[in-house]
Amino acid sequence: MSYNATFLQAAQASQGVLVRGWLALPAPSADAPVPESVAQADVAVVNLENRLREVQLTASPPVTAAAEALHSAARAAADAQFDLHMQNFSSAQRLCALDDVAFTRHTDAVRQALEGFVVAAYREGASVTATGSDRAKAARVAEAVPVDAAWLIYLSERMPMRRIPDFVTEGVASALEALRRDVIDFVDPELEAAHQGLTETLACLVDEINGTFTPDHDAAYTEVPPEWQRTDPERYAQTLHGLSQVRDTVLDRYKELMNVMSRRGHLPAPQDPQQGHSVRVTAGDNSPVTVNAPYAHASHGGRASAGPPAPPDQSAPATPAPWYRSGVFWGAVSALGTVAGAIVAYFALGR
Repeated sequence: MSYNATFLQAAQASQGVLVRGWLALPAPSADAPVPESVAQADVAVVNLENRLREVQLTASPPVTAAAEALHSAARAAADAQFDLHMQNFSSAQRLCALDDVAFTRHTDAVRQALEGFVVAAYREGASVTATGSDRAKAARVAEAVPVDAAWLIYLSERMPMRRIPDFVTEGVASALEALRRDVIDFVDPELEAAHQGLTETLACLVDEINGTFTPDHDAAYTEVPPEWQRTDPERYAQTLHGLSQVRDTVLDRYKELMNVMSRRGHLPAPQDPQQGHSVRVTAGDNSPVTVNAPYAHASHGGRASAGPPAPPDQSAPATPAPWYRSGVFWGAVSALGTVAGAIVAYFALGR
């Protein structure tokens, strides 16, 4: 059994003891032993404190805070009962009748603290079991609204929204459709609230963009009609303000969702670069071939390297060119051709 469960059992037991204490009569006299109800309440609170130490060692901060609040409420109720016993000994009225305000206040405080602990413990258990589901959902959200999306980068520049390129309109609509099409919700309430906030503001941005116009059929953008500045300046200003305001809200909601997913550890980890296309280059004389690429991969005993080419080593001796690629060889061939041409021309003139 988990420490949260044992603490909950101890809290429920102390709640029952405190209720019986409120229904008990005060001590018969100042010299009488401590009433049984007082002793039982103190024992129950001490037991609850011991269980609290276990929760503090294992539970998350929200659950620990809820457990500490419950212990404090039980301790305050036990102390209030003790004070009523000591101040009203030999009274024939029950403690709850001697001070009905204290009875109501402390009883409600213990009950509310107990409910708060149950909610916090349930959320912790749900978050543990739903980690895989929420991580998968977060991956789909990051794919639907990638941080390097062109439309998101355009919006993040926060320029005046007089003209809206078509790629922004299409990108916002596609992101909204992808978020809505994924019908699986986040289990974590904070994540789900942030996701819903982004979806709603994207829908508002789509509505605002739909209120703009295409100037002609060849334009690759929509715009707030510039003639409104003359004919209806108030409408023009309000339309621009509405577009800018919704855009800023979209950016804020996106940042909020990304930060919540990051705090939960649900953001996808950076991936290694995918293997690029294979290029096979063969030189006729088996000489080295240089190919510029962002990264390199070699197989079958070959060698490859990525990055800018290294400058040639000036200290290394130059490799002599083969005889058939030498400048001297081809110079001699050229000279022989010239001589042969002259001889042919001489005999042709002689005839």
